[in-house]
Amino acid sequence: MKSVAVVLSGGTGSRLGGDIPKQYIELAGKPVIVHTLEQLQRCGAIDGVVVTASSMWEKQILLWKEEFALTKLLAVALAGSNRQLSIRNGLLAAERFMDKNERSGVIIQDAVRPLASVELLTRLIEELKEAPAVMPALPIIDTTYTSRNGRWVDGLLDRSTLFAGQAPEAFRFWPYLELYRDTPLEELCAMSGSCQLPYSRGWQVKIIPGEQRNIKITYAEDLETCEKLLLERRETS
Repeated sequence: MKSVAVVLSGGTGSRLGGDIPKQYIELAGKPVIVHTLEQLQRCGAIDGVVVTASSMWEKQILLWKEEFALTKLLAVALAGSNRQLSIRNGLLAAERFMDKNERSGVIIQDAVRPLASVELLTRLIEELKEAPAVMPALPIIDTTYTSRNGRWVDGLLDRSTLFAGQAPEAFRFWPYLELYRDTPLEELCAMSGSCQLPYSRGWQVKIIPGEQRNIKITYAEDLETCEKLLLERRETS
């Protein structure tokens, strides 16, 4: 296997509220995570998928695999207590499926980003030919200020140099796995985004254009927006 996607599905959806985590809420006739997995299923550049999730959702995810013919889903690994540990667990679970090819790639995707296009996923894998890490991003369009106390402005940033990173991100699999295997857990847990660890180790991270529609479901109002866009995608596909 040359490329794999690790889908992070361990979130509890605390900011959204509700009875179940947001990635399992049904939108446009299917759970959010199923829409995300279907996009990976459609992407010819991705050979397999590993999901990291709470143990209580493993059986249900495997049932959805059968119901929606998600044949690329290889395994459901236990989610960690935070994003970084979930990435680590997903990489370790994917290791046995991967070719010993130094250019093997991995995409790190959020279960709650069901609108990432197949074109974006494909481009991320293609860009790994030139860079060890690739991140989609959108330029910041609003004037951006800093404030140490959240009440008074104490600085102004040059927005021409600012970008808002998105998931999914792509990495060369074996070096990325090595980083996550070798970094002490305490240091790992102090980091946030998928690119932070490789960037801190001197990796060059390439930015490619992100997608406005590639929203992350975070708040209740995002559900309505996302469902509308999913329905539009279904009508045009």
